[in-house]
Amino acid sequence: MIIRKLACTFGIISSFTPAFFFIFHLLFIILTSSCKNPEKQGLNEKPYFDLTSFFNGQITKLNHDSLIVIKTSAINGKTAEHRMNWTDWKREFVLFLESDINKSSLIGKYLIDTLGENNGAGMKIRYQAIDSLLRTRLLEVSFRDQAVKEIYIINKTSGFLSSSSENLLYHPLELYIIKTSTQNRFFGMNDFSVMGKITTKEKKYF
Repeated sequence: MIIRKLACTFGIISSFTPAFFFIFHLLFIILTSSCKNPEKQGLNEKPYFDLTSFFNGQITKLNHDSLIVIKTSAINGKTAEHRMNWTDWKREFVLFLESDINKSSLIGKYLIDTLGENNGAGMKIRYQAIDSLLRTRLLEVSFRDQAVKEIYIINKTSGFLSSSSENLLYHPLELYIIKTSTQNRFFGMNDFSVMGKITTKEKKYF
C-alpha cells in the first residue's frame, strides 16, 4: 500500500505492473534492513567472557546432581569447618556473579590477552582493567580441551574510610576459594577466607 502511494505521488502507477510493486517492495525491505544501526544489531553479543551465564549453568548442574559443599572458613586466622546439608548455590557464588564485566559502561575498558600453554591443549584468556577505579581489576579464564577449568578474579574497591580486596578462585564442580581483606581507617584490617569443596551428599538410610 505504501509503495502504491509513493508511485501515485510520482505519477508512475499507470506504467508498471503488479510484479513491479512486488520487486520494489522486496528491494525496499532489503535496503532498510541493511541500514540498521550495527550497534543495535550487536547488543546481544557479549564482548567478554559471560560469567553470569556460566555460573547459572553451574548452579543448574549442582542442583540437579544434589551436590553439597564442605566449607573451611577463616576469620583473622581462626578457622572452622562445617558440612552444609543444603546449599544455596546462587548465594555461594554471589561474588563471582557480581564480577561479570559485560556491562555497556565497561566495554573497551579491559585489555584482552590470550595465552596458550606449551602442549597446545589449553589456553587462558586474561581481562585486565585499564582503569584503576574499576571494581573488577582482573578476570582470568583457563580452558582445557575447550572446557573451562579455572576462573580467577581480583576485585578492589577503595573509599575515604575503607578499602577492600577480593580474590576469587573457582574450579568447576570441584572447589571454590574466596579471600577478602578489608582495611578500615578506624578498625584496622579484617581478613576472611573460605574454601568450599564440592562433594556428593551422603545418603542416610536410617
